[in-house]
Amino acid sequence: MRHVLSIATISLFCLSQTALADDSGAYLGVGFSSNNLTSSCADGYFSSCNTPSTAPKDSGHVRLVGGYNFDKHFGVELGLSDLGTYRVRDNSNVTVGEFKASAVTLALRGGNTFSNGFSIFGKLGLASVRTQYKVLPAWTLVGSTDQRSSGFVGGVAGQYDVNKVVGIRVSLEMIQFTDEEFENFAGGVGLMAVFRL
Repeated sequence: MRHVLSIATISLFCLSQTALADDSGAYLGVGFSSNNLTSSCADGYFSSCNTPSTAPKDSGHVRLVGGYNFDKHFGVELGLSDLGTYRVRDNSNVTVGEFKASAVTLALRGGNTFSNGFSIFGKLGLASVRTQYKVLPAWTLVGSTDQRSSGFVGGVAGQYDVNKVVGIRVSLEMIQFTDEEFENFAGGVGLMAVFRL
């Protein structure tokens, strides 16, 4: 009887480690997102400054992620996101320039993975954003044409794993950042293929 209990205990331990191994591991993802932007002047005087458009002039922004799941509830994720190119207009609605924004993010993930292949999670972390400005003569920039700023990232997502290697993810992600010109809030809906390594 003692041998049977020992074998059963060892078997359960091995099975639990296999299940844990299935829930943990590294992954890479590639996809596209559709973004929008809400902005105000960095100095707070929105009525007297230029205004970025809310919709980008381009579409199909590339999004890349890489991460590691510690278990079926928690993980960490690194991301690279093209946030889009936005026209900037003055108070007379005349275009005075544009800027392109991209972000590198690092976030903690928390959620749940279900046995049917679906998972839902939220993430919260830090963002490093690069804004590159193209300026017409009518606009005098406060800072340089190539700026870097820090901010925050947050989001929610749902994912369906087609098999043990490939998954499809739909996400909503928001990035807040303030450079020398504008205080920005960029949000986007994304579709991504995720590959477990």
